[in-house]
Amino acid sequence: MNYQVVLFKNESDSVGALIHASMPQLPKMQSTQTATLTQSLNAVDTFEFSLGYDNPGYNLVTPMRSLIKIFQDGNLIFFGRVIKQKPVMDTSGLMYQTFDANSVEDFLHDSVQIQQKISNCDLKTYLRAIISQHNSQVEDYKKFSVGTVTVTDSAGSADRYLDYEDTFDAITNRLINVYGGYITVDYSAMTINYLSSIGSKSSTPLRIGFNMKSANKTIDSTSVITRLIPTGADSSTNSSSTDTSSLTTDKQPTTAKTTLANQGYVDNQALIDEFGIVVGTQNFDGVTDATTLQQKAKNWLGSQSAAKESWEISVSNLYLIDKTIDDFKVGNQYQFINDFVAPTEWLQVSELDLDLVTPTSSTIKIGSTNLSLSAYLQNKVKQTQSLQKKISLLSSLTANQAATISKQADAISKISDNYSSLSDTVQNIINNNDVWISGQKFIDTSSNNGAMNVSDFTTLYNAGVKGIMVKATQGTTYVNPLAASHLANANSAGIKTVGAYHFLTGDSTGTAQGQAFLAEIQALGLSKTAIVACDIEDKSLSSSVATLNSMISDFYAVLTAAGYTNTCDYAPASWFGTRFTSTAKFKWIASIGTSTKPSGADAWQYTWTYNGGKLDCSYSYNKAFV
Repeated sequence: MNYQVVLFKNESDSVGALIHASMPQLPKMQSTQTATLTQSLNAVDTFEFSLGYDNPGYNLVTPMRSLIKIFQDGNLIFFGRVIKQKPVMDTSGLMYQTFDANSVEDFLHDSVQIQQKISNCDLKTYLRAIISQHNSQVEDYKKFSVGTVTVTDSAGSADRYLDYEDTFDAITNRLINVYGGYITVDYSAMTINYLSSIGSKSSTPLRIGFNMKSANKTIDSTSVITRLIPTGADSSTNSSSTDTSSLTTDKQPTTAKTTLANQGYVDNQALIDEFGIVVGTQNFDGVTDATTLQQKAKNWLGSQSAAKESWEISVSNLYLIDKTIDDFKVGNQYQFINDFVAPTEWLQVSELDLDLVTPTSSTIKIGSTNLSLSAYLQNKVKQTQSLQKKISLLSSLTANQAATISKQADAISKISDNYSSLSDTVQNIINNNDVWISGQKFIDTSSNNGAMNVSDFTTLYNAGVKGIMVKATQGTTYVNPLAASHLANANSAGIKTVGAYHFLTGDSTGTAQGQAFLAEIQALGLSKTAIVACDIEDKSLSSSVATLNSMISDFYAVLTAAGYTNTCDYAPASWFGTRFTSTAKFKWIASIGTSTKPSGADAWQYTWTYNGGKLDCSYSYNKAFV
């Protein structure tokens, strides 16, 4: 995944400075510190980042005026302003600056609403009135328009009111907290939407052993009340007594309230059975009758939440290496599968922390949910049942494993005279000694094979492919755009990188082509022990053996000088010894349609249609390959 971060000195800066990009040789944020983007539902998104003194944006920032944009694969995912700046020298002497940025929703804190009545309006008109008041007070670049509104009020149009309050708080308190829904912003158009629902159910689960690194679920029952002492309206008698129990010189005036007779409290026995006696009080204004007060107290206890449930889950973002796996998005729902923590259920992501320097790691949070007593108890039962199933499964697996170990012990005890030789072989394998099998298969790929994902390479691995060679370059101008993804996805499937090859052409010198190839394999991070092959078969190459030999020699001279010494000639069998004299360390010979290995071959390319597809495959006869 490619992230780009652009810093704008102020609202008048239309060009900006690139301060971070995932690609090599471009500016980077301070990787040893922080670069965390936190996206949240119905909240201001935040971005905390650090810049070294050599970063182009180091001295450009003016808090509250400088703007920042973050792009993910070309899509704008954050737009906001820098609000804090902190120059730092750490204990190692490293100089850098740390910055905090808030998304453009933070602009809504720059204005206040005035006291007014909006007559006979629906929620969209109400939101437009709030945004209009905001726009009238701020600069142009902080202004919003109202887009889609799908949240509705069952009352339809009604008189609605505003008071002197922060605009962001007005939207939160008068819309979201009353009618629910989600506020979103289209950054490119500065448009505010108010939606009844967002996100979708993802096909990618949060599953132990797949992408879940850690998970914790917090069940908080500290605010529960099981015994309530209710009070009502001020009593008409004894309305102004004096507290004579105070030992201080100032006596506290008290006002008598309507209370319950006898014991003076109401119990919820089910809550007491679960949590014990926890006493609290609640005032019901306007209630003057004890019977009414008792009923309201019972209703209040019955509607009380038994617990608040919240989650924090650390995950590996596998979308970075396999685009068939969903990326994580705020608002989407993911199925949580880890019976040791909680029963399987769907969870909506309310907050997502993205590390832009190490994007494989993310932390997702699930918003707090109030649980009724019945839901709380039901979850306890489901959790117990899930754990019992897992414990039973583990016990069964343990028993099966014990039986397998017993059978293996019996088999080992029957090994006789060849035990010593077998033991030495096993020990060599354990010690990773040079145990090599001739005839292993490896493939070679180019852009002609198109994009290949991890599952494509897994199929090939299961069919017997153990290694991969990729085409890196051709001539001096062509670079294979799929080389890096082919290597990464093949490695993820368990296929080893054998090396890379260059397609030699006659339109430039061997030295120039060697330099182009060297630059690309270094960019790919190819190990200096890898095979570096020259594909010698193009019709444009010289028909003079001496001229072609000299060209190949110049090509390899560039590589060996850089430490890549495992050189390899690739060509049709008919070219070896006739068109050029092979002096490379290894020979990779193409001989399609023959049934025997070509003489002197360290590797034999025997097919162009491996496994029923358009794919080259070779046998290895030297452990330098596979």
